Amino acid sequence: MQIRDYMTKLFDAFGDVEEVTREMLLEQAELIHTISDKCQSTGLFLDSQVRFNQFVQEIEADDKVEDRLLHAWCWVMDRIVKAPTSFHMDGAVILTMPLVARYLPPVEREPETIVVNLDEDYKAPVGNQTLCELVMERRHWPQGATCATQEADGGVLYWDAPVDVVEEGRKVAGKHGMMAEIGLKHQVDAWYADMDETRLATDWNTAVITPHCLLLSYLDVLQKNKVPFDEGVQLAAEWVKQLGG
Repeated sequence: MQIRDYMTKLFDAFGDVEEVTREMLLEQAELIHTISDKCQSTGLFLDSQVRFNQFVQEIEADDKVEDRLLHAWCWVMDRIVKAPTSFHMDGAVILTMPLVARYLPPVEREPETIVVNLDEDYKAPVGNQTLCELVMERRHWPQGATCATQEADGGVLYWDAPVDVVEEGRKVAGKHGMMAEIGLKHQVDAWYADMDETRLATDWNTAVITPHCLLLSYLDVLQKNKVPFDEGVQLAAEWVKQLGG
């Protein structure tokens, strides 16, 4: 399940109540810890560690707070409610739910069972962009990523494995996706171009995108706009550098 699905499960567990109590949070400690673990494994959280530490410092510096657990929960809800888009809401969840787990007692959990959809029923609609064009929309390249591929559900996965290994995996992945070929330990980030209406690139099941691909694509855009070649090369290199690639 995705983080959003776990959050839905959490709210369903709370039921239709006017406010969430400390006891309710304690009852759902296992689920909250699971959500926290998933949040902390994302590229967004890893890239925002400094900001998360600031959240913690601000909460713990306030000596008027009687219940840090409830305070953290209210902080989370405030940021989710104020998020301008569903994409920002997902980011708010990722950056703040670990705060709630921080003030919950540890729990013993069974290892999560990973279910692989072999019949590929859930497949996003195919758009009219290549994967390179789709990845360029994000204007960000996760730290440590060597390349990116796309899954049948529209998710773009970023890997730190050697590019040739990912390319070989892409050739044989088929219905069961890249995770089974490359492995979770090599995934550094995941991204959906549109959380509300996921879409596939025209070459989603073959393309492996690298920072070099983005550079060439951006350079091509500059040349089509009649930017001098030397200036275009410099601009493209700076653009990719800003992405973090």
